[in-house]
Amino acid sequence: MVDSVLRIHVRQADRFDAAPLAALRCASLVEMGLLPQAQAEGFRRLALPEFWRGLSEERIAAWLLSVDDRIVGCACLVFWERLPYPETSLHAELAGVYVAPEFRRLGYARELIGEALTTARACGVRKTVLQPTERTRELYRAFGFAESGQMRA
Repeated sequence: MVDSVLRIHVRQADRFDAAPLAALRCASLVEMGLLPQAQAEGFRRLALPEFWRGLSEERIAAWLLSVDDRIVGCACLVFWERLPYPETSLHAELAGVYVAPEFRRLGYARELIGEALTTARACGVRKTVLQPTERTRELYRAFGFAESGQMRA
């Protein structure tokens, strides 16, 4: 009997990874019920150049999770500047954290988030924000995130 050993790898993405990032974004939005499956391919085609541009301009940083050379997860940081602050005006949103269902609850999302937050700190980001789902709130609290009372229009 031969045991199967999974090869697991997390790496930072570059603009040439726009296609798998767009595909994972589609999968995430379809799963959350925010994108009908029938519109997924059209959305993927629109998202691909947005990821390419964001990664090329360093407005987006992303990490990919591969299991046996299959890309099955990601996490992204979207950077922006706010009005001037004494130390830095750079902020980031942690977004697009996704792991394919068959690879969940194995610590992979935690690893992707850790990589993203390490980079945010290294870049001197003043604040990192996110939009958690009810299912992910506890995970993000473990990284030090807290409710902030923001309002939206």
